Amino acid sequence: MIGPAQAADMLAAAEAELFKALAHPARARVVGVLALGPSSVPDLCEATGLKPSHLAGHLAQLRAQHLVTGKRAGGRLLYRLSFPEVARILSEADAVLSVRAAAEADGLTAMSAPETAPRDTENEDVGALVEELVPRLEQSLERRALIAAAVESVSVRTGRSSEAALAALLSEARERGRTLAETASDAVAGNVTE
Repeated sequence: MIGPAQAADMLAAAEAELFKALAHPARARVVGVLALGPSSVPDLCEATGLKPSHLAGHLAQLRAQHLVTGKRAGGRLLYRLSFPEVARILSEADAVLSVRAAAEADGLTAMSAPETAPRDTENEDVGALVEELVPRLEQSLERRALIAAAVESVSVRTGRSSEAALAALLSEARERGRTLAETASDAVAGNVTE
C-alpha cells in the first residue's frame, strides 16, 4: 500500500518528466504551433524552422510523453496535441514569465525611485497578475492532491503498483477524452474501469 507522500512523489516525478519533454525550445515551439491546430511535418518545419530530421526527434520525445499524436488524414500524417491541457501548460508558463518580468521591473524601479516617494502598488499590473494566478495555483494544488488520492485508491483497489495505477488513469482519461483530474475524481468515487 502506498501512502499519500509516495503518491505525491510519484506524481511529482511524472510531472518532472512532462516538463523535461517541454524543456527544449524547439519542442516548446512545436507544441505552440500544434496548439493552433493539427499540422503536417512540412507545416511544422516551416513554422518552427526545424529540419525534418531534427523535427522527427523532437516529435518522438513529445509522443513518448503522450503530448502529441499523429494520424493519417487525406494521405498526410497530421500531428495534434493529445490533450488541450498541453497548450495551457505553455500559456501558464507565459503568465509566470510575465509576472516574473513585471516583478523584476518593479524591483528595478523601486531601487531607482527616491525613498521619499513611496509607490502605490495596489493597482499595478503585478498585483493584478498575482491575484489572477493565485486561484490557478490553488486549483493546481487541489488537482495534484486529487490525482495523488486517485492513484492510491486505484492502487489499493486493484493491487497494482502506483506507477501502473497512474498509467491506468492516464489511459482512461485519454480513452474518454477527459482530463486527468476528471478521471481522478471518478476514481476516488470508485467509478473508474479497473
